[in-house]
Amino acid sequence: MRSVKKLSLVVAALMASSAMVQAADLLPPPVEELPPEVVVSHGSTSGWYIRGDIGYGKFNMDDIDYFQGPLLTGDFEQKDLDGTWSIQGGIGYQVTDYLRVDATLKYFGSADFEGSSAPAGSDCTDGLAPYGNFCTYDDDGELESLTLLMANAYVDLGTFKGVTPYVGAGIGGAHVSWGDLINDQTCVGSADDVDCSAQDFRHNGQSEWRFAWALHAGGSYDISCRTKIDAGYTYTRVEGGSMFGTGIGLPGSVAAGTAVGGNGFDGGFDIHEGRVGLRYALDDSNCHQPSAPVMVYK
Repeated sequence: MRSVKKLSLVVAALMASSAMVQAADLLPPPVEELPPEVVVSHGSTSGWYIRGDIGYGKFNMDDIDYFQGPLLTGDFEQKDLDGTWSIQGGIGYQVTDYLRVDATLKYFGSADFEGSSAPAGSDCTDGLAPYGNFCTYDDDGELESLTLLMANAYVDLGTFKGVTPYVGAGIGGAHVSWGDLINDQTCVGSADDVDCSAQDFRHNGQSEWRFAWALHAGGSYDISCRTKIDAGYTYTRVEGGSMFGTGIGLPGSVAAGTAVGGNGFDGGFDIHEGRVGLRYALDDSNCHQPSAPVMVYK
C-alpha cells in the first residue's frame, strides 16, 4: 500500500511539473528595456551684437577730368590723395554659427589732395589776352570727409585655436565731400610776362552721395563669452562723381574776381583699409552654456 502511495505522489509531481512547463510556454517572451536615445544639443549662437572699429585707409584715385572751355579741358597729369583715419559703428545679427550680417556707418577724416595739370595748347593770359606762353597748373585741395553707409554679410570659416577667420562683402552708399580747390597757374615762356604767373583761382568743392561696395577679410577672437576682438582688411570702391565747380580769381591775382566756368570730375577711388575693433553680444544666453554638450533624452 505504501508503494502505491509513493508511486501516486511521484506521478502527481510529474504531472504538475509538466503543467507548469506548458503554462510557461504560453506566456509572451520577456521585453528587453533599451537605453533611452541620446541627442547631443549644442546651445544656439544666434543673436544681436553691436560693433565699433577704428582704422586707417589709403586712397588710390582714378583720373580727374575738367571741362573749362576749349583751351582748359583735359585731365590731371598727377594726383595724390593722402591716407586718413576712420571710425566705424554698427549693429548686426549672428544668423548661424557660420553666417552673420550687419549694417555699419563709417567716417573717414579729412585727407589732403595735390595735383597738377598742363592743358595741351593752353596759353597764359593776364585776364585780357593770350601771351602765347605754355601754362601748367598746380592744384591743392582736401577731401573734407567721406561717410560710408553699408549693409554687409560675412561667412565665418570655423574656429582654429580660438581664432575665427571670415570673409565678407558689403554694398551701400558713400557721401563724398570735397573742399575748395586752389588752382595756381605757372607759365613757361617770356621772362617779361610777369602777369602770367599771377593767375590763381578758387574752385568750389562739391558734395554728393555715390554708389560704393566693399570686400572684407579678417579674424575674431573671444576675449569673453560676449566680447570678441575683430581685426581685418577692407577694400572699398567708391564710384566717380563731381569734384569741383566754378572758379573765381583770388584777391591779389591779376584775375581777381574773374569767374572761370567749367567743372571737374573724379573717376572714383579705391580704399585699402586696415582696422581693429570689438564686437559685443547683446544677449548673454550663450554665457550659460555648459562646457560639455547637453544630453537631451527622448
